[in-house]
Amino acid sequence: MKRVVIKAILTMCGKVLLVLLIAGGVIGVIGYKYQWDTSIAYSNAFFFAGCLMIIAGTSSRFISSQEWNVFQQMSAESFRGMSSHERTNFIIEASSSVSLLVLGVVSGVLLIVVAILVTESF
Repeated sequence: MKRVVIKAILTMCGKVLLVLLIAGGVIGVIGYKYQWDTSIAYSNAFFFAGCLMIIAGTSSRFISSQEWNVFQQMSAESFRGMSSHERTNFIIEASSSVSLLVLGVVSGVLLIVVAILVTESF
């Protein structure tokens, strides 16, 4: 049980790091293209990206709850072609978007922290 939890946490940390790297790369390319010369411009971009990630994460949780209502209205005939493992995975994915919520909120908060660090360090 511990191994599964540790694996899930490490996977989530990897996803958060990947999102941070992608967002930082995109912000860096945009800053280079538009020749941003102050740290305030980069800080604002990281802050805006962080806010968007938090909004996206919380929106995914709201949308997932809407999908659960659709799932409850589905007939059992749609499951006929699925194996029991596929049915289980479909039910879990339809009812749980906590990982997207955590990914969005954690990466958003870390992007805002990066925005603060960029402002204070340069």
